[in-house]
Amino acid sequence: MCKRKIPALILAALMIICLAACGGGNVNKASPENTADLPAVPEDLKISDKDWPIVDGATAFLPFYTRATAELLGVSEKEASELILCSTTDYAYPALADGKADIIFCFGPSEEQVEYAKGRGVEFEYVPLLNEAFVFFVNRDNPVDGLTLKQLHDIYAGKITNWKEVGGNDEPIIAYQRSEGSGSQTGLYKYVISKDEVMEPIIERRIMSMAGIIDVVSNYDNAKGGIGYSYLYFVKNQHYDENIKLLKVEGIEPSAAAISSGKYPMINTACAVFRSSEAKDSTVRKIASWCTGSKASKIAEELGYVVYEAPKGK
Repeated sequence: MCKRKIPALILAALMIICLAACGGGNVNKASPENTADLPAVPEDLKISDKDWPIVDGATAFLPFYTRATAELLGVSEKEASELILCSTTDYAYPALADGKADIIFCFGPSEEQVEYAKGRGVEFEYVPLLNEAFVFFVNRDNPVDGLTLKQLHDIYAGKITNWKEVGGNDEPIIAYQRSEGSGSQTGLYKYVISKDEVMEPIIERRIMSMAGIIDVVSNYDNAKGGIGYSYLYFVKNQHYDENIKLLKVEGIEPSAAAISSGKYPMINTACAVFRSSEAKDSTVRKIASWCTGSKASKIAEELGYVVYEAPKGK
């Protein structure tokens, strides 16, 4: 568990792909849109230590909300890192529902996380902040450079089991998955295959951490047949490994430019998320509001994130 917390991330880009061709039914569900009522706040907003809420979030957005925390509290990033949590998406949503966190920076929740919150009488509000690409990767020695959405669906449904079926070597496909409730696993269900269709992985292929799934595809003993998934920022900036190769999807290479243009077919929305019961002028809502401003956007861009832009007409 990554020890950190911070205010708002700048996440989010609602981009929806038609996955009917995948044979996965209505897999692609829209990310949460902006449902929050936010107070107006100044760009030079400062928050005192005593008013600082419990901030948690996903690993992929830790650099952003650490920097944002430092800015809002007027402290160093090292000091800020001691004032925030990073329990990952799996645990941040239950923590928010249980009152053990006040604001989190994550992709949208899984259906189970939403139901868990409802069982505690909690509803979430979402503030989109950053756009991020959901990506697949293979060992660098794998000759396959890209896959279609349908091919990805069929790999994770257990219908395609050998790389030769998609233009690669005659070698079994080792399709790794993430833990249930993780942002990456929720992304798989959102963009590629519904939960009731996905094959059940053997225990060795259910990877708990974002770094772990990269490591096994990179270094798995004598096996070049692995495939895994994560988010672009984490793969390129937080756990880069020269022994893996990002795959094109539908012929589009994952990149900041492809996210900004909307051409990449799997773009997810990162949000600041909090309980709807938060007071209208609460510190939590002020943090979320500040994270939508120009100073926070500049921080995100400096760190290499793609700032969210609301769909036209919104």
